[in-house]
Amino acid sequence: MKKSNFNPLQFAVLHRLIVLVFLWGFVSFSYCQQSNYQPLETLYNAYQQLIDEGTLAGVEILVIHKDSVVWHKAQGYKDLDQATPLQPHSLFYIQSMTKPIISVAVMQLVEKELIGLDEPIKKYFPELGPMNVSLNPEQGIDGPQVSAKTDISIRQLLTHTSGLSHGLSKSKLDKQLFKALYDETLNYKEHANLESRVEALLGFPLVAQPGTTWYYSAGADLLALLLQRVSQMPIPEYLNTHIFQPLGMEDTGYNLTSEQSERLMRLHSVDANGKLGVHELQVPTVGNTVFGGTHGLFSTAHDYAQFCLMIAHNGRWNGNQVLKPETVSLITQNHVGDLYNEKGAGFGLGFSVILDPEQMNRPGKKGQLQWGGYFSTHFYIDPQAELIALAMTQRMPANHQSLGALLAEYAYEIVD
Repeated sequence: MKKSNFNPLQFAVLHRLIVLVFLWGFVSFSYCQQSNYQPLETLYNAYQQLIDEGTLAGVEILVIHKDSVVWHKAQGYKDLDQATPLQPHSLFYIQSMTKPIISVAVMQLVEKELIGLDEPIKKYFPELGPMNVSLNPEQGIDGPQVSAKTDISIRQLLTHTSGLSHGLSKSKLDKQLFKALYDETLNYKEHANLESRVEALLGFPLVAQPGTTWYYSAGADLLALLLQRVSQMPIPEYLNTHIFQPLGMEDTGYNLTSEQSERLMRLHSVDANGKLGVHELQVPTVGNTVFGGTHGLFSTAHDYAQFCLMIAHNGRWNGNQVLKPETVSLITQNHVGDLYNEKGAGFGLGFSVILDPEQMNRPGKKGQLQWGGYFSTHFYIDPQAELIALAMTQRMPANHQSLGALLAEYAYEIVD
């Protein structure tokens, strides 16, 4: 893939001019011809219909093709109750889009040979006692259990095959785990630090024998704590030093400045009458002390695009080598065989990956990487098509899968 001369520092100024000049191109950006924009206009209209129907408050879309921003628009509202328009470069609580970032950080430790993918995690967690596996999650934490046959490995944490859970299913065990980890979705005072939340997670039985099942888990919190213990750096400091600053991700972190807080889109939810509005609770933007790997980061579409561009460019972007090319190749491979729960796809080291598009029930091409967050943020990276796309909003419960399907359906048309 050709190296871009796209300068992230120019982006904040240039985006205001994009609408006026996109038909002719501008400075270092090269734009598609006008005819190629019709699919993205159609995508805009599809999202607008969701906004007009009251399904969505607003959404910010960023599409990059061959390292050029070919579409960057915000539509709808930042605050539906106040009818405040959503603007480009808004901030979003990205929830599980934190996981790929933590996975990349852990893979940096692998590159330095500080850890090994197949090492047992108990090497780094001496507080971890013998693990048991629930025989019937419907009976909860006190149901029958057996001993785990093998230790959990770092690779299994990265691929959600450890047997750990996230507490998101309807089983009694998962409900109890969710309560222990989070109390409720927006109660971030339940634990004072990540160590406390990890201790609660490790106090529960596994839902499957390690390595036998793909089960979405909070294992990324263990990865974040592993990162801190091995690097001997606080998690925010490590991420800033080794990922955010090298990539120019100036609006990404666990706590926000007052200026950044003003740009944060409000979280919206549907009330008992089916009406969408601002949720009664909002994510705290300051004073956060649980620096999680499962979730916890705020970011912008522009910032997260820099992370995606780094992956698309074999680990190098903004003049900095964040990962080695062979590491990027490794993380984008399927590591779970046929265990993943989506037909035609597999799971790499932090991302899902399309293996056979013909078997998929959503748009996409072989090799596409993607993931989303619980507040309805979504991204995908297609290195072969040289296409990156992000859809960012704040809605609970999540609808990032439907947003992502729309994004893929129309964005791919500009390269076909």
